[in-house]
Amino acid sequence: MTELPDRVSTGIPGLDRMLGGGLWPGRPYLLTGSTGSGKTLIGMRFLLEGLQRGESVLLVAVDEPPNEILENVRSFGWDLSSVRTLDANPGTRAIKRMADVQEIRALSDVRQMRDISAESRKAQGDDDISIQSIHLKLRHQMNQANFTRVLVDSITSIRRFTVKVSTDPQADRTEIQSLLRFLSEREATTIITATPGNPLVLAPEEILTRGEILLTRKWVGDRSIRQVKVVRMRGSAHDPERRPFAITPQGIVVA
Repeated sequence: MTELPDRVSTGIPGLDRMLGGGLWPGRPYLLTGSTGSGKTLIGMRFLLEGLQRGESVLLVAVDEPPNEILENVRSFGWDLSSVRTLDANPGTRAIKRMADVQEIRALSDVRQMRDISAESRKAQGDDDISIQSIHLKLRHQMNQANFTRVLVDSITSIRRFTVKVSTDPQADRTEIQSLLRFLSEREATTIITATPGNPLVLAPEEILTRGEILLTRKWVGDRSIRQVKVVRMRGSAHDPERRPFAITPQGIVVA
């Protein structure tokens, strides 16, 4: 299947076919899978595709420092030198560029933005992470650059950190909703990674994202078998079957 002109390619032809031609532009999508299933790699391939098309892209890193993520994919020969990154890990100083590293004092910037935000609330601590602090830093960066693709890796870790410091879980859920709506309003095609949660509880990101891709990995003897499934894709026909995929020296291949 040829990619439709109004779709956004993931950079993986087999996955684009499963999605009915690619992602709809300007919408958030959920990429779910256990640790080691390939979520970050698929997300980085999505960003690389944007760079190769001349787009401005942003990596929001929570689970690992951005430089480690970029180093991990270097073996594929991918040129990610132009990617912008926002390091959301607690206690770090965050917005870096690979070719010419520039740092800002993120916490100071968050305080300045908080002063002009009527809906903001006091931070829980200088070394703590919160949905709101990430939202404010994202707003700051997206006011400076028109990012057409964003990868948030991962929403699960953001929520875990927030639960750790928050005394109001309902407020945190509302902030997640606000973050996802903000990305959609800025017309950034966004992939948000997550690990599977309680199947009986519907998380905010499952409600507000426009589609979900599920990755699974199991071992048969000493062989790792990976599969991908498009769980839902709003506004588009899609392939609902599980398909095997492989991580090769050349990148990701979906059968």
